[in-house]
Amino acid sequence: MTRERDLLERDTDVLSDAMKIRFFPFVMETQEGSTLTGVDGDTLVDFTASWAVANTGYRHPLVCERITAQLDRAATNSVLSVPHEPVIALAERLRDLLDAEFETKVWFGHSGSEAGELISKALPAAGEGNTVITFEGSYHGITAGAATISGHSALAGFDADTVVTLPFPDRYRARLDSVDEEELTKRSLASVESALRDHDVAGIVTEPLQSDGGLLVPPDGFLEGLSDLCTEYGAYLVVDEVKAGLGRTGELFAHQHADIEPDAVVIGKPLGSGLPISAVVGRADLVDFEPAGHMMTTAAAPLPVAAAHATLDVIEDERLTERARRLGARLRASLEGLAEESPVVGDVRGRGLMHGVELVSAEGHAPDSELAAKTCLWARKHGLAVFYVGMESNVLELTPPLTISETELDRGCELLAAAIADARTKTLDSELLERYAGW
Repeated sequence: MTRERDLLERDTDVLSDAMKIRFFPFVMETQEGSTLTGVDGDTLVDFTASWAVANTGYRHPLVCERITAQLDRAATNSVLSVPHEPVIALAERLRDLLDAEFETKVWFGHSGSEAGELISKALPAAGEGNTVITFEGSYHGITAGAATISGHSALAGFDADTVVTLPFPDRYRARLDSVDEEELTKRSLASVESALRDHDVAGIVTEPLQSDGGLLVPPDGFLEGLSDLCTEYGAYLVVDEVKAGLGRTGELFAHQHADIEPDAVVIGKPLGSGLPISAVVGRADLVDFEPAGHMMTTAAAPLPVAAAHATLDVIEDERLTERARRLGARLRASLEGLAEESPVVGDVRGRGLMHGVELVSAEGHAPDSELAAKTCLWARKHGLAVFYVGMESNVLELTPPLTISETELDRGCELLAAAIADARTKTLDSELLERYAGW
């Protein structure tokens, strides 16, 4: 028995299924840059960045150096009762990066889910109404409140009377229905305005580019329209940048592709380059909704704060935002070539180094979730790590580290094409497919 197989059996025996979404059999031992090395010595080109966490790549020297140095000074501290200078400086830094024209404050937590939970509490507490508008496919966190203001099929069962869930504009499906983008934007905003008229709305929560919902990029004018409607009806606009933020899309924050200024921005996954830290930068009256209203004992402790400062330094010093834009164009060209050659690639979409490949039936464009699951398994066999997302579980999510080399990026695209081809024509063990069916 290989070491990997033994560990996977132990994993099955002892780790809760509630904490797992597995797409292929692999046990990681080391990481470097954009490469994962398994316990049996095999390597994978990583097109996941651990769910868009590793924007700076794995084990970036500066991040590691700063974390190690922080250990010599202070490792843990509860900011609830005793602040430390680095966390104050980090809050000031994030506030300056967003440079809002109104008074803002910063809240810190460990995860995007905790940040989404804050939003679920703060909007009805601080807003003029008690209803929240969200969108189908949105994923704002796994905790109860965050899940309630989400619209993803994986979070079904967290409905609330005070949450209105509306369709998020899908440009690909609209094209198939012969609806142009101008009309799609018009219809989408009309449904939002109708909800604003019919309910006492505290705020609208959206992703600037839907991630787990299928890498959906909204049509031009949609985000600006949301912002205008929020202003007109006195509602807050909250933008969830947990996965898309910090350079990934070719702007520091993905909402900056549009001409809007949200009332709050949620930041998460990549902020600590793997150490747990999240933030909400928002209007002071929203973030200050209640004293001690959403506090976490170890949030923004010295170690993750040191990692966050280092992460921001790397993004700035190595111009990773510009790099994501440049390499994103290279990735897009490769994927569009793949779409021309393969009848099962229905759509390619995204920004920067955040792209989705929607897999469909060769005829009829029906979502093909089984093909997506098979592709992830074949990709692992070829030496590529890739996950899938989407309301129909049929969109391959490509979010490599922003530090990935051109050679690795090109190689990953080649491996992806081979995996899709094999998934179409070759068989897999049914038990393996069932075990690694993702979500």
